[in-house]
Amino acid sequence: MDHPLKFLWKYIKHRKVKIIITYCLGFVTSALILIRPRLLGSIVDRVAKPVWENITGHTPTDPQLITKLWQLVAGVVAITVIRGVLIYIYNYCKEKTSQDCLMSLREDMYDHLSGLDFEYFDKNRVGDIMTKMTADTDMVRHFSGATMFAIIENVVLFLGAIVVMVFTSPILTLVSLVVLPVVAIIAVRLSKTIRPRHLKIREKFSAMNTAAQENIGGNRVVKAFAQEDYEIEKFNAANDAHLQANIESVNIWARFLPPLDFTTSFMSVILLALGGVLVIHNQISVGDIIAFNGILASVSGPLRMTGWLINEYQRFSVSVQRISEFMSSESKIVNNENPVSVDRFKGDVEFENVSFKYGDESVLSDISFKANAGEVIAFVGPTGSGKSTIMNLICRFYDVSDGSVKIDGIDVKNIDIHTLRENISTAMQDIFLFSDTVEGNIAYGNPNASLAEVKRVAKVADAEEFIQGLSDGYDTVIGERGVGLSGGQKQRIALARALLKNPSILILDDTTSSVDMETEHTIHQTLKEFLVNKTTFIIAHRISSVKHADRIFVVSDGQIIESGTHDELINRPVEEAYYRNVFEHQMGDFDNFYKAGGDAHGKK
Repeated sequence: MDHPLKFLWKYIKHRKVKIIITYCLGFVTSALILIRPRLLGSIVDRVAKPVWENITGHTPTDPQLITKLWQLVAGVVAITVIRGVLIYIYNYCKEKTSQDCLMSLREDMYDHLSGLDFEYFDKNRVGDIMTKMTADTDMVRHFSGATMFAIIENVVLFLGAIVVMVFTSPILTLVSLVVLPVVAIIAVRLSKTIRPRHLKIREKFSAMNTAAQENIGGNRVVKAFAQEDYEIEKFNAANDAHLQANIESVNIWARFLPPLDFTTSFMSVILLALGGVLVIHNQISVGDIIAFNGILASVSGPLRMTGWLINEYQRFSVSVQRISEFMSSESKIVNNENPVSVDRFKGDVEFENVSFKYGDESVLSDISFKANAGEVIAFVGPTGSGKSTIMNLICRFYDVSDGSVKIDGIDVKNIDIHTLRENISTAMQDIFLFSDTVEGNIAYGNPNASLAEVKRVAKVADAEEFIQGLSDGYDTVIGERGVGLSGGQKQRIALARALLKNPSILILDDTTSSVDMETEHTIHQTLKEFLVNKTTFIIAHRISSVKHADRIFVVSDGQIIESGTHDELINRPVEEAYYRNVFEHQMGDFDNFYKAGGDAHGKK
């Protein structure tokens, strides 16, 4: 992991001029703070003292003293006004710099997120990813726009104040700074103790976000099973864990802040005691004491802020650590050095002795088949048999563990990933529709498509009729994930979206499982013209969905146990005919056949 400041430098180095200007403004405002106490001291020594002596000596007041007073007061007012204007510009520059950094960081993170493979999303919670994209990035913004400048500003103010104090009274300066070693010890201990607590706070915050996200995303399931109370308890537990982590951090502050505050406050006690003695012995003036006291605030202020600055830096450091871990995560699905890029595939697909493991679990074992361009290939089998995994390997969402997957004779590992997926269109089993219009959802894979083209594929997917019945037709905005549509309606929109892309290879993963048999028949009839010159893979549980396929592969336990046309498979001998038994006993539904006691050999 990069050092936090080195990480930040990548995002601020392009804004060096703006940052230099901002720092210069900070230096000037700090310097003006140090000038004002000197002016107030001069008012006491050069105006107030002579006036007091004249009054007590019953002598007329020197008229020039009034002039000096107004001059000094005008100086204090001018400094206050100028500093106010500069602070406004200074704060604007700080915030602009931090917002620019935040925008660049989030763009980089989103670009990186878009390039990660399925495995990353399988293993990482959405709530944790969102926390990194929001709360952690905002912590970087806060540091780059406030804490970073506050650290520099306080260091400059502290050092500048010491210089002015030395010129005012070297003895008072030396004695006042005896507290510095104590402050340093407290600061170091605070820094080491507080960091693990901030990391724990971020982890608990991610867990809380995950609980909320899952509840929101699965609200229909929650309500269907009347589990609102359970979800509330689950969120409250995560919220309480986050609270306890914050309380632990507060307890650390409660331990370290009083000693730090007491130590810095002790400087004022030293000034009053020693300063009074020096005034009595005429070694310094009352004006010097007043000036010194004002400047001392510029020393004690940064010392008091040491704890806060350390805390903010550690929060920033923890967020950078989490962001760096995210940015260092690598996709296993990447292009090789010289990937093949073509405009359009012919569509031949071949599996050669393909095996696939997810972790230690074997999902596919020694799968071999070839689909010729333009063929309709079907895969049937019970849930969990490995059908969808075969399709994922064609799209290279995962890489094979053994063997190879080839398209037009080229191993998919050697094909440019963008080119590969541009030539493949998928209607996935897990349908996702965006919070957009119906037209926008259908045209997602081909944004430049005309409304006429969108309507054409909608008719093929048998979606035209129900779309026209919506409140605004194709301009109807549907809810997130298609809320407001039935399962069958969502499937037909997903099918239309896949067809509009006009790919070389079309994958339909259980696309008509939620529609009735009549609608399914209509869809298959209208699909025929669209499947010309496309290699089409159909995954289904119902035999009625695949009867028309050129070849059918029966998959069970990660292996192909039968293959052939529908007629060939139903005419096989009973003792070998898994497909035939499903067709005869369970009206062609593989899941129902398994539930009724059928096995991988077609027996009951």
